[in-house]
Amino acid sequence: MNAHMKSMGAKTIASRLGTALMLSALVWLGGLSRAEAGVDVWTTNGPEGGSIRALAIDPQSPATLYVAVQGDRVYSDLYKSTDGGSSWQAIARGLPRNYGALAIDPQTTTTVYAGTWGGGIFKSTDGGASWNAVNTGLPAACVYTVAIDPRTPTTLYAGICSPGVFKSTDGGGTWSAVNTGLPATSVETIAIDPQTPTTLYAGTSSYGVFKSTDGGGSWTAANTGLPATYGALAIDPQTPTTLYAGTSSQGLFKSTDGGVSWAAANTGLPQREGSSSYREVLSVAIDPQTPSTLYAGTSGGGVFKSTDGGGTWGAVNTGLTTTSVYTLAVDPRTPATIYTGMSYHGVFKSTDGGAGWSAVNTGLSRLAVVALAIDPQTPSTLYAGIDAGGVFKSTDGGESWNAVNTGLTYPYVTALAIDPQRPSTLYAASYYGVFKSADGGESWSALNTGLPNPYPYAKALAIDPQTPTRLYAGTLAGVFDLQQTTAP
Repeated sequence: MNAHMKSMGAKTIASRLGTALMLSALVWLGGLSRAEAGVDVWTTNGPEGGSIRALAIDPQSPATLYVAVQGDRVYSDLYKSTDGGSSWQAIARGLPRNYGALAIDPQTTTTVYAGTWGGGIFKSTDGGASWNAVNTGLPAACVYTVAIDPRTPTTLYAGICSPGVFKSTDGGGTWSAVNTGLPATSVETIAIDPQTPTTLYAGTSSYGVFKSTDGGGSWTAANTGLPATYGALAIDPQTPTTLYAGTSSQGLFKSTDGGVSWAAANTGLPQREGSSSYREVLSVAIDPQTPSTLYAGTSGGGVFKSTDGGGTWGAVNTGLTTTSVYTLAVDPRTPATIYTGMSYHGVFKSTDGGAGWSAVNTGLSRLAVVALAIDPQTPSTLYAGIDAGGVFKSTDGGESWNAVNTGLTYPYVTALAIDPQRPSTLYAASYYGVFKSADGGESWSALNTGLPNPYPYAKALAIDPQTPTRLYAGTLAGVFDLQQTTAP
């Protein structure tokens, strides 16, 4: 080989090497760009929602909302929306066991209070951007409710597990007990007379309603005709001597004399199946402009509406995907707009007085997903098992989700498994045993014969890949084998 050819060969090799290095650099840079664009980076894909333990509307800017979301058994989040629920942003991550107490200062609405389970009360003075504990003098107990004096908003009342009611006159700076006359029990809710704020009502967990006319200085029972209440208490903003109290099994009661006497107001409210008792009334909301219109949120029955001051009720559940309603709030300026906080299904909104509802959960992601399963034949179909929330299904690769829980008993789902030959057949493990669906989750039935009773505590599932009618369930009592005699 002559010198010229050697020189050309060397140049070619150098050129090729340079090209290779350049290509390697481009590939590496391309990898960087792709990583920066989201490759190998996790993003949330739902399902959206959570258990809404409290919901508050800014009275001056009703498109601004706050919700307390209990996402799992330990921690909770606060979310805020400034567009009437169309989108949500987390504003406080990891508050200790938020049990559902929110209150907004009616005069300075950027001041917000949040009550927690075991962590006392937190306060924000910048619309939720930052929070500080305000617990001096307050026992380290669960805070069920926070109420604000509408005329003197630095005066606050907190209802706690025990021993009852605490009061602050300096915006939460310090607290002192105001329990004279109250029994040693939990105070679930507090209602303040908007015209005479020194008049208060306290709803207790097992002793009914108590009334104070001296700002909590002393309390007397106001229970004639009223059974023990559980948390729901509302006061007519125009006629404060009219009150409504929800109970755990006897429906709703009404007083028109400031709590001196009560009478049942249950016509049309849902009763428990096979029982004369009523479903628990968890929340009551009153139309501030037309107080004869009110809404009741029930456990397992959905939302009910009355237009005659509680004389009669009718269900208004169109569009709701669950029937356990924790909280209700009415837009003070546009009362046909109502928000409801649901059990594990997030927030729903109605703009027509409850005639129809739609989910408003974009960005509200606080569900504890403990199990996932993908349809082996149609991978865009996914199933998610939610701790205490049942099964959710997506048919578009996780872009949207719907609950599929019909037939699940107390849906504390711990595991999911799909039949590889018939993917419309799937199984869900839960604390209450194993459940089977043969229609893609639309309906479920129990498969618990032979499992430990009364609570099987199924924790894991496995399907025999060659004989899918054979199913194994792992429980706290060991592994159980189910051999189904016929194909699904």
